[in-house]
Amino acid sequence: MAYIKARRGVSPRQIKLLLLVCMLAVGIPVGAGASGSWLAAAISVEFAFLGLGVGVLIVQRLAGPSMRKALAARGQAYEQALTLRITPEALVYDLADLTMTARWPCVTDLYQTRKYWVFLVQSSAMVLPRRFFTTPEAERDFIVEATSRMTDAARARSPDAAKFVGN
Repeated sequence: MAYIKARRGVSPRQIKLLLLVCMLAVGIPVGAGASGSWLAAAISVEFAFLGLGVGVLIVQRLAGPSMRKALAARGQAYEQALTLRITPEALVYDLADLTMTARWPCVTDLYQTRKYWVFLVQSSAMVLPRRFFTTPEAERDFIVEATSRMTDAARARSPDAAKFVGN
């Protein structure tokens, strides 16, 4: 989702970097003023970074199991069947009991992450795992077909797709 959010403005990674810089810019001078030592302040901020890192690791480890439990409590499976179909008129995204249809003029861009292809449809995302493709040729054929139906403006905003198709 970070990639999607980055396309809309400031990404979560940029926000994290900004927060870390602020921790340094505020933490060290305030710590130095309170303790009277720049060294003690710098060391305490370094330990704050270490604590932040440990906290991030703990949250990452707990996020998956807690998501599974939350879905199970609502009677939903963690893994659900997904299909993404290209029709002459629209891109059709079927995820279990949910169907989204996006007419091609609504598809604003297509980009690739390490594990996914992401179609941005106005302010929503249709995410297609790259593991769905059995061969690189099948993946390329799908992307060629999708980009051929997108508007010129959407293709211009999709350099990842153009580069992939060019290979």
